[in-house]
Amino acid sequence: MNLPLLSRLGLLVLMLVVSLPPSRAEALVEPFDATYVMADEEFNDSYAMSCDQIQEFLNGRTGALKNYVLDGKSAAQIVCEQSNRFGINPRLILVLLQKEQGLLGETEPSQDALDWAAGCGPGWDEAKGFAYQVECAARTLRRRFDSVPLGDVVDNVVPVNRATLALYRYNNHQQGNQDFWRIWTKYWPMSAASPMPTEIVVDSRFLETTPAIKEPCKSGWVVGTQGLNGHHLVTPNASGMGDSTNSAIWRPNIPREGAYQVSAFIPNRAPIQWPCSNLDIKWDTSHAEYTVKHRDGLTTYEVDQGPISDGWVNIGTYYFSRGTDDYVMLSDLTGEPSMTYYVSFDEVKFVWVAP
Repeated sequence: MNLPLLSRLGLLVLMLVVSLPPSRAEALVEPFDATYVMADEEFNDSYAMSCDQIQEFLNGRTGALKNYVLDGKSAAQIVCEQSNRFGINPRLILVLLQKEQGLLGETEPSQDALDWAAGCGPGWDEAKGFAYQVECAARTLRRRFDSVPLGDVVDNVVPVNRATLALYRYNNHQQGNQDFWRIWTKYWPMSAASPMPTEIVVDSRFLETTPAIKEPCKSGWVVGTQGLNGHHLVTPNASGMGDSTNSAIWRPNIPREGAYQVSAFIPNRAPIQWPCSNLDIKWDTSHAEYTVKHRDGLTTYEVDQGPISDGWVNIGTYYFSRGTDDYVMLSDLTGEPSMTYYVSFDEVKFVWVAP
C-alpha cells in the first residue's frame, strides 16, 4: 500500500515516540506505595550525608538555611549532629524542613516558620526554636521506629516496615506521607527506588513474651547481651505442659503473600549466673520446638540448640499471607527434665522465595 508522504512521515514520528525509553525520573521512582514509603536501612543510614555534604546540599537550594547560624552553629551542623545522635538519615530532617515550612526554598522565612521548622510538638514550649525542632524530630522518629509495634493501622494504612510506620506515627495522614515521599524523590530519586523488602528479620527486642519480661525471679526470663544484635532471651526448660510457663512469638509483617524460608538464629552466649537460686545449667536444649503458623496451618520443627554457636538454622519454607496473622512461636517446653537446660530466643528471619 502506498501512503502519502505526509502520512508516512507521521507514522515514522509515531513509531519513534512509542519506542522512546521512559524518562530518568520515571525509570528510577516507583509509584507511591502508601504501605512502604522507604526501606528500614535507608531510615537508619545516619551517614548518608556528611556535615559538609549537608551544607553543600543547602548551598544548592534557594532557601535561607544555607546561611542560617544559631548560637554559633550552622543549620547544616545542627541537622548533622542530631541525625548522628539519634542514628537516623539526615535526609529525613531535610525533607521535614521542606514539607512543614518550605525552608529549603524560602529566602526570608518568618520567625514562626523557624520556630516550628519540623512540625514537631506544635505548641510545646520546649520544642520551640529551630535547634529544638531538629532535635525533637530526630528523637521522635527514632522512638517511633524502635518502640511502635508493627501491625498498627494509621489512616486506613497498615505499614509493612518500621521506617514507614515511624513516618506515619510522626504524621498520621496518608497525604502527608505522600507529600514527604514526593519531596524525597525530587531530591534523591535513586535512593527512593528501594525495592519491596524480600527479607524480614524480627528482632528479639520486639518479641511477644508470655509472661511479660520483668524481674527474672518473677518472670523466668533473663535478658542476655549476646546474640545477633547484642540482645537475646533465655529461660529454663520445662518437662511437661504442667510445668511450662514461658513462650515467645516472632510476628513479622509480611509485605506480600508468598513462600518464605524461615530461619532462627542461635546465639553463642556466655554462661548465665541465674539470679534466683543456685540453678546450674550449662547447655541449651536439644529439643527446642519451633511452631510455625502459616497459611495452611501449624507446623513444628525441632532444633538442637546445644552445638550451635552464632548460627542460623533453617526451619523450613512456608506460605505466608500478607500482614501480621502468621508467626513463629517457641516455648520452654522441651520434654527434658525441668530446669536442666536453657532455651534461647534470638532473631528469626523470613526470606521471600516465590509467589
